[in-house]
Amino acid sequence: MALGGQISGQAKRGTRRCDRSAPGGRRVLSFVSTLILIALAGCSAPITGLQIDTGTKPIPPGDPAYETTVQIRYLGAGSVLIKRGADSLLTAPFFSNPSIPRVILGEFGLAKFKSRPEQVNRFLGPSDEPDLAGVTVVLVGHAHYDHLMDVPDIKKRFLPRAKIYGSTTARYTLKALGLKETDVVPLESRAWAAPAHGEPEQPPHWVYASRRLRFMALKSEHAPVFWGIKFFEGHYDRPLPHPPTRPSEWREGQTLAYLIDFLGVDGRTVEFRIHYQDAASNPPYGFPPLFSGSADQRNVDLAILCMPGFDQVKEYPEAIIRRTQARAALLIHWEDFFAPLPDDPRDLRTVPTLDAQGFLERVKPALGGAPFKMPAPGAWLRYAP
Repeated sequence: MALGGQISGQAKRGTRRCDRSAPGGRRVLSFVSTLILIALAGCSAPITGLQIDTGTKPIPPGDPAYETTVQIRYLGAGSVLIKRGADSLLTAPFFSNPSIPRVILGEFGLAKFKSRPEQVNRFLGPSDEPDLAGVTVVLVGHAHYDHLMDVPDIKKRFLPRAKIYGSTTARYTLKALGLKETDVVPLESRAWAAPAHGEPEQPPHWVYASRRLRFMALKSEHAPVFWGIKFFEGHYDRPLPHPPTRPSEWREGQTLAYLIDFLGVDGRTVEFRIHYQDAASNPPYGFPPLFSGSADQRNVDLAILCMPGFDQVKEYPEAIIRRTQARAALLIHWEDFFAPLPDDPRDLRTVPTLDAQGFLERVKPALGGAPFKMPAPGAWLRYAP
């Protein structure tokens, strides 16, 4: 690289909705979303005053620390490569970064709206193949274009062994883009959700990527983008008649968070635990189980938190941090994904609508002095167990 639950049927307070099942309702929402995008054009901000971490060098195989250190490479938007020794997984990668004008024109069918391999090639190449070769799992939090659009191209070229996990909507969207239906495993029916008052807690469902790496889907939601308005809601429960060609055809589907465990040599002891979210949420959406009294009981070692949308929901990130008791945090999806990533991290800008300083003012006291990092795309980071 060049740089160093499906939402509950009850409407949330302050969230404006329209009937997603009706084409007219989707057209109205699409029109409103387009007006908001026009208003936001040019509203990204420079990173002046923000401490952006450009990372360190990756630990090479053969180094004793390679087998024990959790290494994370931030790839931009909601994507992270997470690895320890031979075990690695990826969250949905995205590099195409269409501009706001292209998104608007694409919504009205006036411009092509699809993955741009030339942008993928700018940031992934032969030098990345060894890092990606071991990836057997791609976790998808939700199915908007800024998480799913580049997945088919990247899977075909870099991730031939990987299974993609996400929602049924993600499965049908990717199938329409040429992936096999068996390439994508829907998890919403097995996603853990915090029980309603008085209800028993459902058992957790772990998926094992290997003997020493497992993950669990958690029912979550996607915060509104601006003024309480959500973009591109809805889901697909059957095959699409054609690939998505407009931004609004990349429907959200069921939004998921994930709990990720690196295990000991016995395949049971949790040595490092990660909580991952690619969209801000109201509590208790995105909460993991407490595992009270079980061998799986453990606080989270690293919370990977999505910055945009925090001011559109309640108690984010405070509620997630309290629930997980995270001892460190990694802040993602902060940079402007409506423009190609710059070669120089000093030229990065924040995504429109994000009050980065406002988020930092809330995350610092919530962490109670625990460390956090706001990484530049491409940065390698290290976490000891």
